[in-house]
Amino acid sequence: MMRNTNQLDETTPIYNLSNHMIMRLFELKEQQHLSRATSFMKKIEDFKEVSRRSDEEECLRKKQELEERLVPKRESQVDVEMIIQRLQDEARQRFQQREDQINQKLNEIKSIQEKQLQEDLKKKMLELNIAESKRRAIRSENIVKQIEDLVDVIRDDIAKNNAIVQKKNASCKRQQPQSALPSSAVMPVTSYAVKQEQRNDQLVRLEKKTCDSNGGHDDLDFVRREDLVVYSQLQAELRQYEANTAAFSGDLSLKTLRFELQKAVLHPVNEISDQSGQHLQDKLNRLRSLLQGNAVHVGSRMVRATEHPGGLEYCTNLLARRMVAQGEDQVNVNPKAAFPIAAIITELWLEFPVFGRLVLAHFYRQCPYLVPYYLPQQEGQSIEDYYKSLGYRYSGGKVEQQPTYLKRMSGVVRLYAAVLISLPRRNQPHPHGLEHAWRYLAALLNLSPHNDITAAILVEFLTVAGFAMSKEYGKQFQKILHLICTEYFTMIRNVTPKGSGGGPVTRLEEFLHESITKGGISPPAGQLSPRFW
Repeated sequence: MMRNTNQLDETTPIYNLSNHMIMRLFELKEQQHLSRATSFMKKIEDFKEVSRRSDEEECLRKKQELEERLVPKRESQVDVEMIIQRLQDEARQRFQQREDQINQKLNEIKSIQEKQLQEDLKKKMLELNIAESKRRAIRSENIVKQIEDLVDVIRDDIAKNNAIVQKKNASCKRQQPQSALPSSAVMPVTSYAVKQEQRNDQLVRLEKKTCDSNGGHDDLDFVRREDLVVYSQLQAELRQYEANTAAFSGDLSLKTLRFELQKAVLHPVNEISDQSGQHLQDKLNRLRSLLQGNAVHVGSRMVRATEHPGGLEYCTNLLARRMVAQGEDQVNVNPKAAFPIAAIITELWLEFPVFGRLVLAHFYRQCPYLVPYYLPQQEGQSIEDYYKSLGYRYSGGKVEQQPTYLKRMSGVVRLYAAVLISLPRRNQPHPHGLEHAWRYLAALLNLSPHNDITAAILVEFLTVAGFAMSKEYGKQFQKILHLICTEYFTMIRNVTPKGSGGGPVTRLEEFLHESITKGGISPPAGQLSPRFW
């Protein structure tokens, strides 16, 4: 059956359609698209209309709300709000009144407590002042007594010297009854006695002047009074000892003997080292034999210090001075050399106490900071004399450089600290041991620090003696070390000029930091073991 080709059907294959039918199909499709577009545009218009109406309704609603808000409140509402406001104001007033009453009572209680505290403080201050006055009176009496004892000792020596002179005069008169004794024969001893008396009077005046300038206080800003008395006594003894040897030192006829005795002292001192225990023992034996008055070898000759009445005193003082000088000459170059020298000093100090006193006096003269004593410049004292009293050296009228001075003083301090920790043989008690190290460190920390020198001596002293003191005093020493790290180092910083470099301060800071990091102070390098000799 033949299919009607004039009938348009979507299922009809394209190859069965005529041109007319194809055009008709396109027209139908176009009409469908137009109808869809028209429908879509109509929907858009309807949506716009609905939106416009809803916007108008929303505007009307908001307008009504605003009008309702702008309508004046009723009288009842206003009254309620006023009542609430009034009640709130009254509540605030009552609360403020209560606060004022509480504050008033608290202030009254505080004033009563402050009055009581002030009265208690006044009572305590009065008690402390009374106790302090008693303590000062006792110390003043002790100091005056010590000075009087020193005066008596010197006067006794003067009386003894005068008695010796009188005996000599009497013997001379018996031998030469017809001739008068020349006055020059008596002059040396009499002049010496007068000088000793004058020196003693100056010492007493210095002590009184220091006490007066301090206004009666026990301690000064540059030295403790007890330390000043010890320092003055030692220096007086040293001057007297030197005066006793002046005749031997100045006698030209004894020049050869003096030269031989000098070699007997200097050769063993210069040869002291930690080479071996036997080597150190040999030097000790030679020096001990010399101080005992025995004959000792000097080259190919034998010499004895007692060949002249002043020879033994001369050798003792020379040995003490040269031992201390090793701190400047040798220890500052080779720090480990301090320990064998200190061992010899300790052994000789045990056997010859006078030698020990002279060593300590020379330490204090060479480095007053070991007292500790920050020497002030005296009235009328020249700059050069003042610097020399502090231990500075002059060459060609020029003072030495500060780094050189600090290095020399550090060597002396290191040697002194090595003496303090040196262990005497045969378990003998130390003549100047760790208790003096504790006293020195406490006294130093009680004085205001000075630029450079305080840091230099403190780091040197702690490097050598810190380990032994920590071992001996434990927590008490740790407290002192903590005080140095926190408070005293800050004081040293404050007296160090900005931009000065601060070499000693930097060394001290590094030492303290290392000690804190390691949990303690390390033993000093070069210290002799107890079995070394």
